[in-house]
Amino acid sequence: MKTAVIGVGNMGGRYAVMLQEGMIEGMKLAAVTRLREKQKEMLAPSLEKGLPVYESADALFEAVEAGKLALDAVIIATPHYSHSSIAVRAFRSGLNVISDKPAGVYTRQAREMAEAADRSGCVFGMIFNQRTLPQYIFLHDLVQSGRYGALKRVNWVVTDWYRTNSYYASGSWRATWKGEGGGVLLNQCPHNLDLLQWICGMPASIQAFCREGQFHPIETEDDAVLYMEWENGASGTFITSTGEAPGVNRLEISLEEALIICENGEVRIGELEPELGCKEAEYRKNAVNPFRRINGTWKTMKFDKPDNPYRIVLQAFADEIRGSGTCVADGREGRKSLMISNAAYYSSWKEKKVVLPEPGSDAERLFEAEYEALLNEKIQAAEAGK
Repeated sequence: MKTAVIGVGNMGGRYAVMLQEGMIEGMKLAAVTRLREKQKEMLAPSLEKGLPVYESADALFEAVEAGKLALDAVIIATPHYSHSSIAVRAFRSGLNVISDKPAGVYTRQAREMAEAADRSGCVFGMIFNQRTLPQYIFLHDLVQSGRYGALKRVNWVVTDWYRTNSYYASGSWRATWKGEGGGVLLNQCPHNLDLLQWICGMPASIQAFCREGQFHPIETEDDAVLYMEWENGASGTFITSTGEAPGVNRLEISLEEALIICENGEVRIGELEPELGCKEAEYRKNAVNPFRRINGTWKTMKFDKPDNPYRIVLQAFADEIRGSGTCVADGREGRKSLMISNAAYYSSWKEKKVVLPEPGSDAERLFEAEYEALLNEKIQAAEAGK
């Protein structure tokens, strides 16, 4: 399958090299756009053989539409704002699409991508590579199975996204509302927010506190605290920062019959029933000891990281196109993590709790419009302040 990589920077360069080296069975590199000097050296073998290079996604699609370039699929690795428009045009051209995270900057973009995919009948995937990590696959399957009952509480502290000032200074678009559309929640944390909803389900409401330029001289947030509630009454927090060191990545999930702790590739499960001899709710109701401490019966599992999660994601994309597998993450899933980050920004800016709208509802369309208006205000304020 002839595949183009649109946006050959750091990540796009990695994807292009994997295709060049034949690491994705059933796919070959057929074209690239926005090729940087460093990536020119990496792709020299393909360039010497005449690999087409286009200045923009528009130029590439014009070649496809004119019959000058034959393609089956595209990999999108451009800045956030352009993901949606590129994907929609690719679907209109009958091409399969896999996009780097996030699905866009605001949820309308993600919705339009999904709608275009539905109309085209083409394969649509998202590069949520952390879904390939075995500890998260295990947690997803375990929580969704209901083995330990319903969700009570979830707490995730993700402060191992540390970045220096030079990172933000490496590109004028970085950590700006106009160029990137957000900070740590939109750049680093789409992976974590995707995993959060994949494992625990979508929260029903969010109250967020996003601190802009707390640790770096940037427009957007580099520190965020989200308080969430689920339909069943469960609650949770999500805490992240790019300015804390040494940092931690610790996920705790409290279920009706167990506590699960995930950290450093290790999952610990504290089961209640082996110790109590009954369900916790029953024990709580009938116990005569008012102060007994329940320790749980613990077991530990360790998981190894896959050698190349990105290869797994791209291979699954290729397999779905060939009819022999499914994407690691369907592209429509990108809308969910983006809704969480959009709701968090909205909540922080308006200083109020946000109830997440139902997908496809009038409330969702209203939220989309209100959020985009607020984002434009942030962009205008930032531009005025320069």
